[in-house]
Amino acid sequence: MSARNALLFSILGGAILTTAVAATAQPQVREIDPFEEAAPIQAAAQAAPERGIRVLVESPAAGKTVESSTHVAEVRGNAIAAGDRPQSFDVMIAIDVSQSTRHASGADVDGDGEIGEDPHIGLYAPGEFSDDIFSTDPEDTILNAEIAAARALLGGLASGRTRVGLVSFSGAVDLDTGRQKSRDQQDAELQVALTEDFAQVHAALDRILARGPHGATNFAAGIRLATRELANLSGAVSHPAPGAQRIILFLTDGLPTFPHGQATVEDPGDLEAAVGAARVAHSAGIRINTYAIGTNALARPMGATEVARATLGTFTPVIEPAAIGAALQSVSFANIEDVAIVNLTLREDTPDVRLNPDGSFVGFVPVQEGVNRLLVNAISSDGSEANVELSFDFKLSKNQGKMLERELAELRELNTNLLRHMEAERIKREKRRQRVEKELEIRAVERD
Repeated sequence: MSARNALLFSILGGAILTTAVAATAQPQVREIDPFEEAAPIQAAAQAAPERGIRVLVESPAAGKTVESSTHVAEVRGNAIAAGDRPQSFDVMIAIDVSQSTRHASGADVDGDGEIGEDPHIGLYAPGEFSDDIFSTDPEDTILNAEIAAARALLGGLASGRTRVGLVSFSGAVDLDTGRQKSRDQQDAELQVALTEDFAQVHAALDRILARGPHGATNFAAGIRLATRELANLSGAVSHPAPGAQRIILFLTDGLPTFPHGQATVEDPGDLEAAVGAARVAHSAGIRINTYAIGTNALARPMGATEVARATLGTFTPVIEPAAIGAALQSVSFANIEDVAIVNLTLREDTPDVRLNPDGSFVGFVPVQEGVNRLLVNAISSDGSEANVELSFDFKLSKNQGKMLERELAELRELNTNLLRHMEAERIKREKRRQRVEKELEIRAVERD
């Protein structure tokens, strides 16, 4: 039982508690195991951070009256690790837009009730789809899944505390030689410089979708451009915030195939270029969290793992491209592991809490008319805990609560998806463990 659950267990007199926000816990630091490639893993140990945590509740204000059409109150605030004020973050999202991202993701990304499939491997009549179509629903591709994940991430970040930029990377291919079209070509494009205006980022994501997948995969180009913007190197358009933590979220469905050799051939120079670019990023105080999406990326994940390792970042394999949204939303920039909210008056906790990557949180807690006393408990990745208690009055009102109901429904859908992703990964890991144990038993018998 975690320290947080132990606390709640004590508060509520031994009631069994579960909470969906456990999905936001960070992966444990350990060595990479080739038999467990489906589990999120820490690519390298972080430097030990300063210990301590604080909780700031922004709303409801203590002693005030909250009104809603349902017996639910919204609670918003920030959990702050090792500091007196909220941390600030500069985040560059680097999205792989190479040709391979045109394949079906295996999810109904656009929510139209149809799940796109690859017609090359499905039971489709000859000529029903042209040879260049790799998803029967063009809005359910891996690229669409990446874009949807980035949009969902933006929805959980606090403008004013986090600035976001966007980089796309691929690489133009000479069709005759299979190599780069020119030696000086730019294989990464700055879509949006660091900004607090997330509407600009959403608009850029629209432009990426409109252009569609193209070219080969150049890790080094994407990393170099994102580093240039975050570190304010020569040619940068962005203006990094002093003291902000610098992070690159690197999404790819493949392995580096450029800048060296042919686009269809894995070249050692491509990996060397990617790792070299990552080392430059690390020297600038930048951490890179990589997400390897789909079977192609996981067949040979060396590029993504080594890039993360070089910057003390995390490597998260996502076997099912559809799960990239859940994987991306479970990241934490702020070293906050969990936030729980309990109505001490009703002696009830709530699973409807969303902990965002920057440490901000929103929760919907059951309340009664009259006075309600709440406890907000937070735990950091170093095990530090903090509690805040507050009281407020609640009044049932027929004229308020429509927006709250919609936000609550969206949060429950998000947490359901996160838990479904966690359970699917747990089942895969257990099956893999059983296969490995069986193989080891067979080999032990053969040796005897």
